[in-house]
Amino acid sequence: MSSLQVNIVLASAILALVAHQLFRHNESYSPLLHGILVFGPPCLVAIYAFSFGDSPFDTFRQALITHIATLLSSIVVYRLSPWHPLARYPGPWSHAVTALVAGFWMATGNRNVHVRSLHERYGDVVRTAPNELSISDLSAIPHLWNVPRGPGMKGVSMSHTQVTMMGIQDPEEHARRRRPWNRGLNQAALKEYEGHIMNRAQLLVRRLEEQHGGTDLSKWLAYFAQDVMGDMAFGGVTELIRDGGHNNVFSVLEEGMIAAATLSQLPWLGIYLGFVPGVARKLTAMIRTMADLSIKRLERGSTTRDLFYYLNDEDLPDTPPPPPQQLADDGLLAVVAGSDTTAAALNNLFYCLLTNRATYVALQAEVDQVFRPEDDPYNAHRYQDMHYLRAVIYEVLRLYHPAAIGGQRQVPRNGHGVTAGSLYIPPGTIFFMALHALHVDPRYFTYPKEFWPERWLIHWGHFRVEDARMPAGKPQVHGDSFVHNDAAFIPFGNGINYCVGKGLAMMEMRMVVTALIHKFEIRLREGWNARQFPTQLKEYITSTRPELPVLLTPRW
Repeated sequence: MSSLQVNIVLASAILALVAHQLFRHNESYSPLLHGILVFGPPCLVAIYAFSFGDSPFDTFRQALITHIATLLSSIVVYRLSPWHPLARYPGPWSHAVTALVAGFWMATGNRNVHVRSLHERYGDVVRTAPNELSISDLSAIPHLWNVPRGPGMKGVSMSHTQVTMMGIQDPEEHARRRRPWNRGLNQAALKEYEGHIMNRAQLLVRRLEEQHGGTDLSKWLAYFAQDVMGDMAFGGVTELIRDGGHNNVFSVLEEGMIAAATLSQLPWLGIYLGFVPGVARKLTAMIRTMADLSIKRLERGSTTRDLFYYLNDEDLPDTPPPPPQQLADDGLLAVVAGSDTTAAALNNLFYCLLTNRATYVALQAEVDQVFRPEDDPYNAHRYQDMHYLRAVIYEVLRLYHPAAIGGQRQVPRNGHGVTAGSLYIPPGTIFFMALHALHVDPRYFTYPKEFWPERWLIHWGHFRVEDARMPAGKPQVHGDSFVHNDAAFIPFGNGINYCVGKGLAMMEMRMVVTALIHKFEIRLREGWNARQFPTQLKEYITSTRPELPVLLTPRW
């Protein structure tokens, strides 16, 4: 090897080390900057070699290979070294080396289960990616809710500049974008929506009456949630309950969610794919469909005060309307966060009811106590006194949360980090609260992996633990041995990122469950293996909805 070639290798290696430091200290998702740092140094080396008469093309190839090899080696060594800011936190070495592992687990739909197993092995704080922590330390979580969102939605949006409200990392901009949502989902607005939800629930009951010989309840619950959100977000664009799911414009969501979930862990990859036509076809179709629905709703104008009415600032006539792209982003968020989660929660709820007969009977007794056969089960005002119904909903959200992986956060890079109790999270660190791990932690809940709605009634003081029915096959719990920590139950988040749609979701779930239990005697189809349901639950940002075959017999 000539001295020139030695100099080329050394120069390429040194420039790669410099590029790594620039990557570390100046995090950016700009493909242009990435290209400059990856290809710029080899170009400089090629120009240098050309001045000595060497072939620029051969030199560039040699310099690029050396540059990339050194850059990757430097990254791996640093991530595994004791000098990395997250070196003190335990976790598998493969997770510390690359975020591709997290992306893999997200693509399988089993990341929440995998993360729970990591917490069981390593403790309350686990390093789940090179710059990411999963946290199930209950004393730390109250200090973390107001930390800004993480970069995951950049990957979902396939853009580092245009993201939905959930992906906005600037706290002031996030607060500004959230204001229309607050107005559109406050108590006064929910009262206006009550009639829409009631009409959809009544139609659902009528269509289920027609399903002789059994049906898949999962798909009808999805039609209900999607029709409601179609009414709320786009002024009524679907009739899925009426048409039995034909011409479902929301089907692209299910097709695109696997890619969306994977890219939420690999935002840089999502941004790159946004420049390659056809590669992320299903995700692109999902985004484009929501944009088209938003544009059509905008062109039609308002006939009722739906959610879009507030998102478009139509209640503030002196305020300029938001740009169409923002409305398209908000429409996508409304459908994913508003229909997917509700449909999954309802499906999980009926699975739990139908596999726990004593709970079904107890809930049916409460429904019959509040609503006689001739009564209107759609009277939302009367749901407030249905404590067992609320306990069943809370227990389902605890055990089978429809978004159990939790929301991603990132400590600002230009700050001093975040101290949460005994935990210190360095600047720039991405983290999330492991909801599933918290919700099934025996330190916080008695019989944590059992479906046991009575735990909530005990906690609320409706009866003593000694008088409560225990989960099947479990010994009686007494007094001081009963554990229930409300702080560990976080189904709707907290702080500035608190789920603004909680009221709407609870109204939908209460109305549908009450209406179906009031009208039908529901049983699982004979011969169906109920044990397969939990294994088929996958989470791609929101959880999937496995088949739930049932027989419905009208009670009156």
